[in-house]
This record gives sequence, structure tokens and C-alpha cells, in this order.
Amino acid sequence: MSQSTLTRELALRIGLAARALPDTPPKLFISVLRACTGTALNDKSLAELGKAQFQQALNNFGIVADADSIRESLRILQNSEEAAPPIADPCQTIASASSIRIAIGSDDPQHISGHFGSCRQFLIYQIAADDARLIDVRSIDSDAQRQHDDKNVYRAELIADCRVLYIASIGGPAAAKIIKYGIHPVKADQGEAITQIIKQLQIVLAHAPPPWLAKSMGIQPVQRVCFKQES
Repeated sequence: MSQSTLTRELALRIGLAARALPDTPPKLFISVLRACTGTALNDKSLAELGKAQFQQALNNFGIVADADSIRESLRILQNSEEAAPPIADPCQTIASASSIRIAIGSDDPQHISGHFGSCRQFLIYQIAADDARLIDVRSIDSDAQRQHDDKNVYRAELIADCRVLYIASIGGPAAAKIIKYGIHPVKADQGEAITQIIKQLQIVLAHAPPPWLAKSMGIQPVQRVCFKQES
């Protein structure tokens, strides 16, 4: 079965599930899944895939991952308890001038998870008071990060077009570096739903964005609203 016959939603889930595992290219990951499911690589066959079978197949292909990563990868594959994540489309734009671009550092497409210095991707959203769109998913290039003098600067440059970063954890030195790029770090709770974060930000945008945020959006600030920031 070729990858081109997969639905867009399933292909996206497979790509995200591959990212949940260390150093696992999507092409190799699809080979793992074919070994598990045969030719029937679809929602039904993945729903029936057991953790032990999945882990054994990963081992057979030389993919080494911890239990949490394997569990998360399988959860994404099976779309457990969540609707399919939205598909990033860089061509989507929001007509409203009063919108802001944000980055969410998380290996989970639906929940906040991980540390700024170790997350494997950033979800990039364009947010307005009445609209929110995932416009990009930016993965960490391990080779490029190793070649950079400072991995935190490399990560900051990856999201330099964003004005806000939501992250479960970030150290003081790293926070100082992203602030130099005009990015405001906001600490979110581990496991918090990304949809909830977006709704909360939309409420702020609709009513009283803080001065720094209003300036980024090109609107007149009305009232100061304090965001939580990890020191």
C-alpha cells in the first residue's frame, strides 16, 4: 500500500507519531507499520495494533525509544480520545489585521508537553479573536542544532516570526534569549489542552490585550493583562 492512498488525516497522524519517536524518519516508520498491519494500513488495522506488537516491530527495525515515547506514538496513531489534529497549511491566512502568530512547543499535537530545550517540534498558529489556524509544524533538525553554537538560539531563530511562545517548561537563560527575539514566553501546565490555550488567548485578544501584545498586533492597548511567565 502506498502512502499516497492514505487519507490526509491518517497520513498526518502517522507523521506526528513518527516524530514522537527519536530519530525515526516517516519512511522507516511506515515500514514498521506495514510490518505490523500488512497491506491493510488504515484506521481499523491501527486501532487493533497492540503495544507489545508495536514495540517489537520498532525493535526489529532498530528503533530504540522509551516507554513514554512509544505510548505517545501509539496514542497518536490510534487517535485515542481525541479528534484528528488540524492539518497545517502555510497558505491559510487570517483576514483580520488584529491577529498574532504564536508558537507552541510540544511533541503532542493536542496537549502541552515537554521542555523548550528538548521538544522536537513547534506548532505555529495564527490567532485572531474570532479565528485560529495551524499554519506550520516546525521540527527540530538535530544536525542543524548540533552545528549551532547555542541550541537555544537555534530554537529561538526557528520561531523568530512568532510573538508568543507557550511551553510547559523553560529555563531562565533560554527565556532571556527568546525575549531578545521579541518573543514572549508563557508557561502552560503540562498536559493542558492546546485548544483551551487558544480559547484563553482569543478572550484576551477580544477584550484587553496587554500593551506589548497590542503593539505587536498593531492595535491600541486598552488595559494591562498579566501573563504568567516562568522566571
